[in-house]
Amino acid sequence: VMVFLVVIFFSMSFHQNGLTLNFFARDYTVTSVSRFTNLFFNIYSFLAVIIGIILLYFASVSTTKKKKRLLNLAGSIASFLIAFYFYMGFEDKNAITPMKFQQFNAIFIVLLTPLVVSFFGWLNKKGKEPSTPRKIGYGMLIAAFAFLIMVVSSFGLTPPNELIAKGSSLVSPYWLIGTYLTLTFAELCLSPMGISFVSKVAPPKYKGLMQGGWLCATAVGNKLLSVGSYFWEKLELWQLWLIFVICCLVSAAIIFSLMKFLERVTKA
Repeated sequence: VMVFLVVIFFSMSFHQNGLTLNFFARDYTVTSVSRFTNLFFNIYSFLAVIIGIILLYFASVSTTKKKKRLLNLAGSIASFLIAFYFYMGFEDKNAITPMKFQQFNAIFIVLLTPLVVSFFGWLNKKGKEPSTPRKIGYGMLIAAFAFLIMVVSSFGLTPPNELIAKGSSLVSPYWLIGTYLTLTFAELCLSPMGISFVSKVAPPKYKGLMQGGWLCATAVGNKLLSVGSYFWEKLELWQLWLIFVICCLVSAAIIFSLMKFLERVTKA
């Protein structure tokens, strides 16, 4: 039940990417970007960059045969060359729309999943892998940091309720990209770990019910998305993001205050 409470806060905060974070992209983010930045807004060039990074990573850490490492390296170079081909075809200024920011979470999952799994595997070999409840707690701390990025990006910007009358300066898209990247780290620490934890500690006859409880908690969190839109025109921007920082920190505090108990039942 405590994990379900954490899931509610996380879902309410994380899925602001389809609401207030999208408002921020629409009203406070520049509408055109340079050639280099457009690499990340064009889905094909971005995928080429992602594939290049993943293959380069596996080429550098692989302990398998030299031939396989060379193939990964060759594939990485080919991917970066494809990305460069797209780069040369872009204009000096390229228009972007708020909707394009929605691609980042999905693409970052593709990029980060093998890296995060590999990292935890490396910690496991050293006997230092954190427990599942601890990963969930770290996930909430990372989510709080993601919204702290938005707090910093919003200082000095015109409040939404004064936007029409006063207008506002526009910020770099990298603020939102960084937020989405950090939130994806949090999601990978929390979502797969949380459902696994629930399945492990639930009494056998209640496993299905508890997994349904996880989905119900996610639904409640999604319902509470309206907190963001409710305060959008009532608070300063940095104050709005601070609400989600506090929610994530409270959730993390709940998890860490129960850590010994949660780790004990995980091992039971």
